[in-house]
Amino acid sequence: MIYADTDFFLALLKPNDRLRDSAVMLYEQHKGQITTSLITFIELMLLAKRYSLDPVRLTSSVMSICNIDDGRLLKAAIFIRDGVSVFDAFHAAYCNCKIISSDDVYDELGIERVRLASDT
Repeated sequence: MIYADTDFFLALLKPNDRLRDSAVMLYEQHKGQITTSLITFIELMLLAKRYSLDPVRLTSSVMSICNIDDGRLLKAAIFIRDGVSVFDAFHAAYCNCKIISSDDVYDELGIERVRLASDT
């Protein structure tokens, strides 16, 4: 397996990226052997808006390239597309439907929240 970072996926998926030809060549050479991590998905979601990339399409493309089958990644991308912040979206997708938080965004997403609040 070969690990690819964010730049590789952006080069493949951004229109007119200066590194696109190189990324396509490397993709063809290493097809079926490419992997990445949650860190890459988070970074891609942070950059999606800057480059006008659809978070769901971006996520599903990277998952396909890396043969990743984790619905939580797509769930986070959908939350992001719907306006939830990147970090809140990943927390929501990975919390298993129950979270300790002071943030009411989770209530809006239908996630059971154990309220983190001070008594003072």
